[in-house]
Amino acid sequence: MKILDRLRQRRQELLARIGLIEEMRRGSVTRQFLKVRLKSRPEPVLSGPYALFSCKRGGKTVGRRLRDPEEVRRLEQQVENYHAFQGLCRQLVEISEQICEQKDKEQPR
Repeated sequence: MKILDRLRQRRQELLARIGLIEEMRRGSVTRQFLKVRLKSRPEPVLSGPYALFSCKRGGKTVGRRLRDPEEVRRLEQQVENYHAFQGLCRQLVEISEQICEQKDKEQPR
C-alpha cells in the first residue's frame, strides 16, 4: 500500500473516532474541601470533598456544585471526551499535513 493511501486510511479512522463522540463539555470537575471551625476544636477541620464543575463562559469562570454522584460521573466523562476530541483533532491536523507533504513529493515538477 502506498504511503498516501495509508495516510488517507488513518485520516478516515480518526474522523470515524471523532464522529463517535456524542457528548463533550469544556471545563473541569474537581473536588473541593472547606475549612470549618467547630466550637469543640481549636483548629478548623476539613469538610468534603464536594464535587465542583467549572468552565469559562463569556470570558468568566463559572462553577456549580455537583451533588448527585451520577451527575459527577457524567460530567467527568463529558470533560474526558472533550480532551480525547482535542487529541484526535491534533492527530488529524498532523496526518493532513503529512498528506500535503506526500502529495508535494509525488507531484511531478
